[in-house]
Amino acid sequence: MYYNNKSSKISANEMQNTIMTGTTGCSCGNVNVETPTTPSMPNSRYLGFQGTVTNISNLNDDGCTKLFEVRDQNGRITNFVITPSTYFINQANITKGMSITVFYDADAPAVLIYPPRLQATVVASNNLNKNVKVDYFDSNLLSQDKALQLNISENTEILLENGQTFTSNVGNHYLVVIYTNSTRSIPAQTTPEKIIVLCQTIA
Repeated sequence: MYYNNKSSKISANEMQNTIMTGTTGCSCGNVNVETPTTPSMPNSRYLGFQGTVTNISNLNDDGCTKLFEVRDQNGRITNFVITPSTYFINQANITKGMSITVFYDADAPAVLIYPPRLQATVVASNNLNKNVKVDYFDSNLLSQDKALQLNISENTEILLENGQTFTSNVGNHYLVVIYTNSTRSIPAQTTPEKIIVLCQTIA
């Protein structure tokens, strides 16, 4: 739920409809993004916002928390809070003027202000030229929105956020999935190049 300064509530869907557009995944390096085809499709907890970084500032005096101002192709601005726990794919060093995709938790509370200010969970540079999806994947490795099915191969790199190898079952976890190609089936199927397991990010 989202809150304004008077403690009134607005749903995540109402927030999206009034101030911004979210997507469930991104093709980083391209304009195209994955979007639900019908309103009845299950929703991902994590949505992605693509745009250009127009400003970077410190949010507090110690400099450990940043604020990224991001403008999308339609001119809409969203501010993203970047903390030391925000995961940057390939440890990308983001600077002003770069094109990025920021994934955020649509279920997290936020102050109802404009431009919206949201907590960033995962950040990808759009020069990655890969597809990125952040979502919960069940025991069958199907995403929460039923849009992507994972096929793990011996070449799929599976890591924790700290870069260590993940040696357990990746199912029933929130994952950052990096892949190049997928089938045109429903759900789409892909063999990921890399998976990052978000063990500590999710409360």
